[in-house]
Amino acid sequence: MSLKFEISKCVAWAPGLESEQDWQSWQQGEKALTNELALPQLSSIPAMQRRRLSPFAKVAIHCALEASGEYQTDIPCVFSSRHGDLQRTTKLIENIALNQDLSPTQFGLSVHNAAAGLFSIFTGNRAPLSAISGGQSSFMQGLLDSVSKLQANNLSRILYVYCDLNVPQCYRPYVTDDTPLGIGLLIEVPKGDKNTFSFSFDTQEISPQRDNQALDFMAFILSNRTELFTRVHQQTWLLHRNC
Repeated sequence: MSLKFEISKCVAWAPGLESEQDWQSWQQGEKALTNELALPQLSSIPAMQRRRLSPFAKVAIHCALEASGEYQTDIPCVFSSRHGDLQRTTKLIENIALNQDLSPTQFGLSVHNAAAGLFSIFTGNRAPLSAISGGQSSFMQGLLDSVSKLQANNLSRILYVYCDLNVPQCYRPYVTDDTPLGIGLLIEVPKGDKNTFSFSFDTQEISPQRDNQALDFMAFILSNRTELFTRVHQQTWLLHRNC
């Protein structure tokens, strides 16, 4: 199976890498990820609403707003995350263990589609949206879902947002890589043969297993390479760029 699409805008946010120039410098080996994540300002969102947002929600919504641009009020969306807002969820679990009451607001903001829902509320976007998780393949699974919806529903464009932040300390022994990273992609139907991508996957183990598909994708999208292979377990994913 091969799916073709165009990426008309790519926005990313990570510790020490906040602007397009930061990411270009990172790809060229001139800048590295830092240990501290600065959060987006989200100045377009009223202060009272911003205060309710967790770091996870702030990064995800920033990427969604910046990538969607002029289309943010009516664009279909796919949000993907391996862990979701796990910092908030862990606090709820701890409250249960201590027999403490749960906050309905905190619970509502902890569910996997919370960031997608908040984005739709802030922008007035009533187009279809979904939120998915696919384990270590969450980034590629979300990309597959986005491109499949683009093609199956005859859409002109779709917004894809991926976000994962550091997991709480209690989960660190079980996670090989939890680099904080948010990515927003404005994906469109190809306008021609140039600058298009074809997306496919297979069950053959033809490449080394990778820990962070999203970072691999950023290194690829900022380079002149024409192919990206990334494997997780028995799935090998391939992105091909037609320059």
